[in-house]
Amino acid sequence: IALLTAIIPSLVTGEWHKWVYTAMTFLVISCPCALVLSVPLTYFSGIGAGSRRGILFKGGASLEALNNVKTIVMDKTGTITKGNFVVQKVVPAQGVPLDENELLWLAAACEGASTHPIAKSIINSYEERKASAAKAGDFSLVAVGATVENIREQAGEGVFAELEGKTILCGNVKLMERNNIDLSGYHGTPGSTEVLLALDGRFLGHIDIADTVKQDAKQAIGRMKAQGLRTAMLTGDGQASADAVAQSVGIDEVHARLLPQDKLTALNEIREKNGAVMFVGDGINDAPVLAGADVGAAMGSGADAAIEAADVVFMKADLSSVPTSVKIARSADIISKENIIFALAVKLLVMVLGLTNHASMWLAVFADTGVAMLCVLNSVRMLYKKFD
Repeated sequence: IALLTAIIPSLVTGEWHKWVYTAMTFLVISCPCALVLSVPLTYFSGIGAGSRRGILFKGGASLEALNNVKTIVMDKTGTITKGNFVVQKVVPAQGVPLDENELLWLAAACEGASTHPIAKSIINSYEERKASAAKAGDFSLVAVGATVENIREQAGEGVFAELEGKTILCGNVKLMERNNIDLSGYHGTPGSTEVLLALDGRFLGHIDIADTVKQDAKQAIGRMKAQGLRTAMLTGDGQASADAVAQSVGIDEVHARLLPQDKLTALNEIREKNGAVMFVGDGINDAPVLAGADVGAAMGSGADAAIEAADVVFMKADLSSVPTSVKIARSADIISKENIIFALAVKLLVMVLGLTNHASMWLAVFADTGVAMLCVLNSVRMLYKKFD
């Protein structure tokens, strides 16, 4: 257009100096400096604003994708709850020749090779009881001659092991049902996580384990809802335990008794129903779901595999970082659009003035460099906004 502006009117009027000057003015105005500088800088500023609050975005694409999220899907253990499980009670089944200490020893022996927080809580409880009993001169928890062998972990269900040639099952209800264990004598405790034990097809009893909800969970989920987001929870725990946690913090949708591979299926169902999803988790089992979500967010206190697979990492490991990150993403989107609209509007106006010989080269320089600087300053505003 600048070339045509310089040549065609000049050939008609013969005023080459005037129209070449107008064309040069037009060319300066049309330089896209404001857009090229300000839009990426807005997202860089958003990344900086997040890092100041312990939120690490792995690039501008993560920030842009977060702006389109409609549902926040969360894992329960370590995300909504603290993940510091504590054994509440040990309940041998009726008619079983085992007391509480023997049942706890058997569970601890089975879970000895596991790194799961529930397994650690059982081992810690056993060690504490053993230490207390030893101080009191009671060595019944120590003097157990049998050895648990051939321990094999089944992801999302529990542990298989052997004791003197007999098969031990130690895990959740799903593990028991899949192995046809009669649970007619089992009565669970609503709201608690439970580990069940069986020996050679016979139900031995269960251990009640409680996890505590994070202090900021309810407030954070309230902020998410205020942002127009839907919330959902995925967990491998029983339905009653999952429902109790969801009700206490105000989560909209619950998917319980899920194996690791089931979580990805549930996530895809939520995406098809509600739109783009953000998944927040912290465990090794969460890595496939984090990678499969539109935006994957990992707690900084979680497993390395989860952090590696995530698009966003929350170093503070609290849920309040979720609505804060959404607010940063939305602000970055708004500011980038402000810059685009402002830059194009000014340039178009000055272009029209230039073509009608009402704009000088100084005004053209302002429409290019001046507007670019104003857009840059608007982008940097992201660093000083309040998002908490």
